Amino acid sequence: MKLLIISMIVLIAGIQIFAVATGEVKAITGAFIQLDGRLAQFDETQWINELSLMKEVGMDTVVIQYSAYGDRFYYPSRYMKTDEIAPDESIAELLWRGSARTRFVRVVIEHTSVEWTLIPEVSVLKGSEVLSLGKAYTVDPAAHPSYPSNGKLTDGSANYSWGDMVGWQNPGKKIEIVIDLGDLTSIDSVSVKFMRSEISAVQIPSNGFEVFLSNDGKSFMAAGKATWEENRLEKVEDTLGKILKVADEFGMAVFLGLALDPSYWSGQFNPKEQINMNQRILTELFSLYGSHKSLAGWYLPEEIDDRSFLTQSRKDGIRDYLKSMATYARFLTRKPVMISPYFGMRPDGEAYAAWWDYVLSEAKVDIIAMQDGVGTRRTSVEESAAVMKALKPIMDKHGVRFWVNVEVFNQIHGWPVDSGSWQAIPADFQRVKAQLEQQSPYAEKVIIFDFPHYMSPRLGGMAEELYDAYSDYHREMGD
Repeated sequence: MKLLIISMIVLIAGIQIFAVATGEVKAITGAFIQLDGRLAQFDETQWINELSLMKEVGMDTVVIQYSAYGDRFYYPSRYMKTDEIAPDESIAELLWRGSARTRFVRVVIEHTSVEWTLIPEVSVLKGSEVLSLGKAYTVDPAAHPSYPSNGKLTDGSANYSWGDMVGWQNPGKKIEIVIDLGDLTSIDSVSVKFMRSEISAVQIPSNGFEVFLSNDGKSFMAAGKATWEENRLEKVEDTLGKILKVADEFGMAVFLGLALDPSYWSGQFNPKEQINMNQRILTELFSLYGSHKSLAGWYLPEEIDDRSFLTQSRKDGIRDYLKSMATYARFLTRKPVMISPYFGMRPDGEAYAAWWDYVLSEAKVDIIAMQDGVGTRRTSVEESAAVMKALKPIMDKHGVRFWVNVEVFNQIHGWPVDSGSWQAIPADFQRVKAQLEQQSPYAEKVIIFDFPHYMSPRLGGMAEELYDAYSDYHREMGD
């Protein structure tokens, strides 16, 4: 389907009409997958279901944002550390084990998080039987109003969902949860599940928890402590291998992201160190997964922006990094290299285009999937389209395949929205539709960020609504 996209600016003196873009409005044909602890636990069947949903709406390309993030690896690597106790963006379960007979169980947790301690479930068990299911309990101090108790700690639900959480924000004293089992009974374990989300300042209590037992609810006896050292995770899932295997079967293309140092987000970037690390990671990934027919190329996860690389030394540093990685990837694997930069508030399209003209004169990356910045509220749809228009001639000049990375989320917390921790929800389809119609005519291909967290109907709610609305739109485009 071809549409003529026209933006009208109404002036006091009259009406002037300016053409924003004339060309083919493109469908979404790819998506980022930002791996986290939750997705790392997916089995092959779950990945079949997830990629099937993508295929059903015309997506043929998967971009894995990173294969390693700090010390967290999503494949069995020789470079990973083995002391990870709980993956980021996951539910971490900590168990106390001990045979006892009691009616009341008190769990005492020392808050050690930067900001939040969030708990979806506390369970008292005898073997596999959950004795605490539906039982009454008390908490002290009271939970934060944004994450109230309301019986959630013993309701049997422990999804990675904000609505399932009972939360405390810097409580100032130890958190005490007392569960009344109703009758004197035998128990052999106590399980507490904690949410971990570093980007939202939600961390697991580093000291674990203590257990106290009582027959009358007044006099409690210490029964021991549960520590992460005793519950340490040992198994590393080969998440990349599972995704590539499913993509092989579905005829999809996969770009594997390399490694990202989290300190990059605070402005730290050493080109030589990053080159050394990612050349090692790329070599290892190619040796492990090079035989997969779905392996289409490599993604460099540093999200280059228009504010952090303005000095000559910083500009030359990022240019050297891109040049070295692209050259090395082609030499070793004969596969393309992709990046996904972004621009900030009040973007200057012409200045940004000149910046990329300089960088691309030496750094011959193959694909640039430019983030549109709309989901983060840094730019409007119209501002983003103007930047895409300014960039396209530069991409054509240097033979770079120009994609647009449409943000299908809506940021609700964190800068520039507020001073809270970063959070986002799925976007409204009408806004996504406007992004596609105004931006995609300048691009060869449209991908989104990201499918599993903001558009998968597996999540229900707003994500399912977005998927269903886009599915209808996609069918209309094919008519």
